[in-house]
Amino acid sequence: MSYTARILFTAVFLLVGFGVVMTYSASAIYADHIYADPHHFFIRQIFFALLGTAGLFVTASIPIAFWKRHARALALLSIALLLFVMIPGIGYSAGGARRWINLGAVKFQPAEFAKLAVCIYLADYLSRKMKYIKKGNLSIFFPPMLLVGLMCALVLLQPDLGSCAFLCLAAAILVFMAGIRMRYVIVTLTAFLPFFYFLIIRVPYRLSRVTAYLNPWQDPQGSGFQMIQSLLAFGLGGLGGVGLGQSTQKLFYLPSSYNDFIFSVIGEELGLMGAMFVIFLYAVIFLCGIQMADKSNQDFERLLIVSLTLLIVFQALVNMMVATGLIPTKGLPLPFISYGGTSMVINMMSIGILLGVDRHARGRR
Repeated sequence: MSYTARILFTAVFLLVGFGVVMTYSASAIYADHIYADPHHFFIRQIFFALLGTAGLFVTASIPIAFWKRHARALALLSIALLLFVMIPGIGYSAGGARRWINLGAVKFQPAEFAKLAVCIYLADYLSRKMKYIKKGNLSIFFPPMLLVGLMCALVLLQPDLGSCAFLCLAAAILVFMAGIRMRYVIVTLTAFLPFFYFLIIRVPYRLSRVTAYLNPWQDPQGSGFQMIQSLLAFGLGGLGGVGLGQSTQKLFYLPSSYNDFIFSVIGEELGLMGAMFVIFLYAVIFLCGIQMADKSNQDFERLLIVSLTLLIVFQALVNMMVATGLIPTKGLPLPFISYGGTSMVINMMSIGILLGVDRHARGRR
């Protein structure tokens, strides 16, 4: 394992350990109220962390050629899983959304796997078509965009606009990195703006999130409640925080305090210093990923490293921006920290792939 890979490994496990502690702090009272067991979410998060760790070591040991050889199969598998969500008895609904496959004791979210599959598939496809891309042949982009479009349509049926946006973002990043001119990316994204208009402005609950973002105090007991409680948490935390386990906003004031808004609890209990520590670790992951990509001389490896790194870091950035009121509310977990099994395992597997690429690159040298 290279020096950069060791730093990446350390940063990830610091976030995982920190996340287990904060999950317990943010969920204990709620778990005791709902399940009569304050350790309910804590024990499950430890299990998810161990499962994710196993996934990391497994993917790190898999040869990089495996991912390239089975990229299309992984993409087709993700489509099949997204279809399974729609089947009664298999798909699981909660909060008005049908996003999970019921596996009994745990629930699996195929959209998280789809993000990983898209990164691997596009990295393989674009690396094979690089000579045509350099010639300016745009027609080669249509087949993968149709496949990504199908995935996005299935994700939107759940509905899950956030995951759909991340699939589009991953595709745009990879296509741009492959060498397509920026103006083509901008034109394509502009062409999709009418769709986002109908998906946001014409959908009442999504529009309410936008209006709450613009002025949460307009409806403090309704659409603006979550945003206001999150901002109050940061205000109460100040520079040094109120102390680990001492948050008041988690006492049934801040919804999803152990999941989507766990960063707000971190800000309240550990203050600005705790929040900056988390941001620093994500910055380390970003810099390690970019450095590993810069050292690679293989198109597939370079595209895969950057896409997986940015997928994790951008999701963290969006979660923290939501918690601090910089963008409208969107239910996305904070990678390695928020409670949740699918996100933990898939993100840990992504890090494992990065470590596997690093090992493969060192073997060539």
